[in-house]
Amino acid sequence: MFKAFELAGYPNSEVEKRFGGMVKAFKYGAPPHGGCAAGIDRIVMLLADTTNIREVIMFPMNQRAEDLLMGAPSEPTNEQLRELRLRVLPRDA
Repeated sequence: MFKAFELAGYPNSEVEKRFGGMVKAFKYGAPPHGGCAAGIDRIVMLLADTTNIREVIMFPMNQRAEDLLMGAPSEPTNEQLRELRLRVLPRDA
């Protein structure tokens, strides 16, 4: 991952700052993705004779849908919001 960003002109410090969660995840293997797959988790669940996919899933989330390995979801920084030209509006009471 660092090599790919180095080719794009980013120093390692910037990669750590912006993509620290992903770097951490890569240390433990490939991170979860939204692409098509063969359903390996479900196959392993059947082979392991378990009734709950959470017992075999590689990157489980807790009951609040948080990925503790990647620290997601997290609050965006002001810099990230400016980069995407977004703003956060306060909730109406």
